[in-house]
Amino acid sequence: MSLRLAAACAAALLTAACQMQGAAGPVLSAPLAVDPPTLRTALPTGEGPHTAVLIVPACDAPLASSRAALYMRYAEKLQAEGFATGIVAWPGSGSGDPACNKIPPARIASAILAAVTALRAQPGVDPKRLHLVGWGHGGRGVLEIVKADKRLSGLVSAVVVTPDCPKPEGWKSEVTLFMALAEHDGTNPPALCREWANMSDGPGPVAITRYTGVAHGFDVNEAADPAFAAFATGTQLTYDEATAYQFWLDLMKFLALKIDAGQS
Repeated sequence: MSLRLAAACAAALLTAACQMQGAAGPVLSAPLAVDPPTLRTALPTGEGPHTAVLIVPACDAPLASSRAALYMRYAEKLQAEGFATGIVAWPGSGSGDPACNKIPPARIASAILAAVTALRAQPGVDPKRLHLVGWGHGGRGVLEIVKADKRLSGLVSAVVVTPDCPKPEGWKSEVTLFMALAEHDGTNPPALCREWANMSDGPGPVAITRYTGVAHGFDVNEAADPAFAAFATGTQLTYDEATAYQFWLDLMKFLALKIDAGQS
């Protein structure tokens, strides 16, 4: 791992939060005409307080499509580790790849802020301890939150997996950021993310892990299953079991770090 240490809210989007229903949702053969419900949660047992993790999917129709199994699986594993976990369906995420990759990142960021409010309102959730984890274009929305002028209250850290990074320009952040990149990612080349990360002059540390020998979708084990086929226009995904397991270990180590969440 290479570590570099550098020196609103659209609440109307959320009408309800529903409990996660385990197994994969219906198989879709085409993009959604209407977005799925906005937030799904997986809450651990006990009164808490439980640290919150908000999952921000890529262009995968996150609460309805077959590819949503990836995020449900992560949520259930995080729930088992004691995290209060939510999955947000940001506006347009169900429209399919490549259409939803054109959704403005600021729009995704607004959905994230609204989902954070809803997740924090769930029983036992610690409002002062929050992590964001985003994939692909959802990760691009997470980066909007990270580089915002004002730190989101209670935001401990953020993780982005093979995101499409902004153009390199100066930015600051107090938020600890972990970037999980794929060496052979032809969709979102890792070099672009490294160039963007190098432009930070804020106090928040940026950790970059470039997983060697793998491409986009290295943790999507549904990619090889015909029952979980991507949209016809979707990005080709390439699963690698060893890398997927290593990323899970890295993610758990990162979330376990004793990072200050800053001022509330």
